[in-house]
Parts: sequence; C-alpha cells; structure tokens
Amino acid sequence: MLHPASYGSRSVFAQLLFIPTALVFFTLFSSRACGQAAPTSQRKAEISAFAMYSRLTPDYGPTNNNGMTLGANYTRFTRWWVKPSVEFRYKIANGVTADEKTVGGGIRGVKQIGRFSPYVDFMVSYGTLNLHLPNPPVLPDGSPYTSDTSIVYSYGGGMDYRLFGNFSARGDFQYEKWYLDKYAIPYKPLSLSPYSVNVGVVYTLPFGRDR
Repeated sequence: MLHPASYGSRSVFAQLLFIPTALVFFTLFSSRACGQAAPTSQRKAEISAFAMYSRLTPDYGPTNNNGMTLGANYTRFTRWWVKPSVEFRYKIANGVTADEKTVGGGIRGVKQIGRFSPYVDFMVSYGTLNLHLPNPPVLPDGSPYTSDTSIVYSYGGGMDYRLFGNFSARGDFQYEKWYLDKYAIPYKPLSLSPYSVNVGVVYTLPFGRDR
C-alpha cells in the first residue's frame, strides 16, 4: 500500500458550488407538482434526492479528504419487510496528496421504523484518482504516475431521520475497494481501501397511492 507524505494545499469545493444550488432548485420546483409527503402506508413509491458532506480517508496519503456526495434513490413500497431501492451516487473528495472521484449506482434495502429509516447498500462505480506529488513514480512507459482509474466496489449503510415535511437528515458510512490499473506490481494491480463518513439532507417526493 502506498502512503506518500503530504505536499502543498489545494482548494476543495470551488468547482462544486453550482451543484447544491441546482439540487435545491430542482427539489423545490418538483415539490409543487408532487405535493406533500403521504403516509408510508399509502405510498406506492418515492424518489429522494440527497446532498452530503463527505469526510474521506483515501488510503493514499496521510491526511483525510473533504468532499461532497450527491445522489438519488428510487424506493418501491412492497409488502416485504425490507423495502427495495436503487441508488445513484456522485462523490468527489479532494485532498493534499490525492483527489478521488466516483460515479455509479447500485441496490439498497431500507426499513422504516417511525421517523427512522435504517438502510444498507452495495454499489459499483467508476473511479478516478488524481495525485499531487512533486516527484511522482515513473510508469514503465516513462510517463509520470499522476492519475489512475478503477472499477470501485462499495458497501455500507446509514440512517435517515425525518425532520419535517419532505426533509430528512442522513448519516452514512461507505467502504470502498479500488483496483488501480496503471501502477501495478507485475501482474497484480495496486488496491486501495478508502472509506467515508457522510452527513447531509434528503428531500423526498412520494407518488402513487394504494387504492
């Protein structure tokens, strides 16, 4: 496992400022069309949009990264004890030594207990790693090792707590597994095991009612 020393400093959120603004506009506009949340027993399905602050341990470098996770869920209310859901996530977390970004989706199981909604999830994403090293390693083709990509497998879980109306608070933990392609011990890709703690808000749009 590689853990290079820290170098320099880097702005984290400048390129992300427009995303929360667009998310808030979308959810407020959609609420006019969908109305207030219906009781769980009367819903057929719901779509949720979420935005979270992410504190990432990148497993590359000695410091933690600050970032943001955005996404959406589609949950179907069946008679099962655990409600099935699909999820899309976009995460970016920048740091002194390494920046990590993932985009992908997967499956989720959620159980509603009053105001609480605990869940577990599994996702597959496409990840990119960008490095900030003054003397980067040299690849076999002679180029500096400053970036890499990976298929990222992640699993975790968390809990939503309904606050008021359509808004909920969310706490979330995700563990990831990366297999980098470029920088590899002969015939064996380098693996990284980042994990993140995420906190934020969820906006839910219910639709359909049981007759």
